[in-house]
Amino acid sequence: MENEMGTEKRTEMGNEIGKEKEAGKEKEAGKEVDQSRRFMRKNYAFFGGISALYALFYTFCLYRNASGITWPFFAAGTLVYFGLCMRRSGVPWNGKKGSVFYAAATLLLGVSIFLTDNVFINSVTKAAIFLLTVSMMLHQYLDDRRWSLSKYLTVLGQALLETVASLAFPVSDGNAWMKEREKEGKNAKVRYVILGILILCPLLAVILALLASADLVFREVFLHLFDYVEPLEVFAVCFMLATMFFASYSFVSMLNEGVLKAGCAERKKQEPVLAITVTSVLAAVYLFFCGIQIAFLFLRQAGLPDGQSYASYARQGFFQLLAVCVINLVIVLICLSCFRESRVLKGILAVISLCTCCMAVSSAWRMLLYIGAYRLTFLRVLVLWALAVIGVLLVGILCSIFRPEFPLLRFMMAAVTVCYIFLAFAKPDYWIARYNMAHVSREAAGSVGELTEDYGDYLYLTELSADAVPVLASEENYGFLCGRTERMPQYFDRMEKRTEETGVRTFNLSRHLAKRALERAR
Repeated sequence: MENEMGTEKRTEMGNEIGKEKEAGKEKEAGKEVDQSRRFMRKNYAFFGGISALYALFYTFCLYRNASGITWPFFAAGTLVYFGLCMRRSGVPWNGKKGSVFYAAATLLLGVSIFLTDNVFINSVTKAAIFLLTVSMMLHQYLDDRRWSLSKYLTVLGQALLETVASLAFPVSDGNAWMKEREKEGKNAKVRYVILGILILCPLLAVILALLASADLVFREVFLHLFDYVEPLEVFAVCFMLATMFFASYSFVSMLNEGVLKAGCAERKKQEPVLAITVTSVLAAVYLFFCGIQIAFLFLRQAGLPDGQSYASYARQGFFQLLAVCVINLVIVLICLSCFRESRVLKGILAVISLCTCCMAVSSAWRMLLYIGAYRLTFLRVLVLWALAVIGVLLVGILCSIFRPEFPLLRFMMAAVTVCYIFLAFAKPDYWIARYNMAHVSREAAGSVGELTEDYGDYLYLTELSADAVPVLASEENYGFLCGRTERMPQYFDRMEKRTEETGVRTFNLSRHLAKRALERAR
């Protein structure tokens, strides 16, 4: 009985000690959070002021400016803003390898926006600038050397959610900073001035509306004010300023608070037999498929089924093969990250990767043959680009299979970024127009409204951006195209109106070249 009572007492004491330790850890974590909040509040004049300036700069550069010359300056200003914030937070700019790559890629993508008028390319480029900037900051503040792709995506999602959760900090930190200043006898009335302005704005709107409805002369004078100032424009500018101020301050505050989990905890990996069972069957299927590609497509030494020509056989299946290549990439990445190391599994994954390379080559070959017959489109250019990216990624995956310490995530991010920079600067619409016009049979072309072999190409050309205008409005093409389809003069009129909208902030090199080409043509 005494032994049992002693055991119970020791157990209770152990539980109490454990609770005390957990409470201590919570207190320590709370102290760290409090310290970060005190740091942001103490330096609110700097972080709040520079965030407000950045919001003003952001609005000036990007308001109603989808692809103007201010985009490179915006990219550079963003890097300067985050650099100053890191310096104030004690995070060295050159403290880690890879930061220069993020900065250089961001600047290059900012330049590419002002050089092209392709809406799709510019939209993806803007998303890439955002991801690169956020990734650069995560790289600076956290230890990402051992991150996998899943870990990176998890931290990225957590960072965005934590930023949203921190949107109240600009107000609470500013209020705490002003109270502290009041205690020190500095700027004692600033808080009341700001509060008065916030109360005045809705009250003034109500009063002006009532007065305008009460007196006809006052209403006429009041309405004439809007001949110079558009209320919706003012609201849009103010909304843009406030949104960027809160977003930028909250993001920096979240990083300084240290709420993100940077470490890579050792996860219990699964038994490789499961992966071997699935991938071995897939590998066998892929080997058989690749053998057919080599025999029928590459070497052409085997006979085709009855009624099937080589041209019709080769000009199909590229989209399906692209989808299979993407699926194989996902499968290999899952197997590498979720299953224990196994020589058999490594061999199978290597076979799948090599077969995927063969499929990528087959898909590209088929696409090139298809382009030779039906000319270029933007989607076909994207397919070729995606296949090239997959080929580069497969090289990194093969290295990772045989060298587990290979930095696969960094390689993948660098490869995709560099490949996309080439695409962003390539101006695909220009080369599409040039290639298609080089293969037009001018002698066989019919008159307006007559369906000819090349009519579909003419129709597609009218959907291209201003990047294609220097080719389409050239001396040898302008009159020819206007005489072949009624849509082409409408296209040139639409492009002329688009070039007339260019201002100092919204100057775009592609639209400028299109304007000069149209002036020469007309």
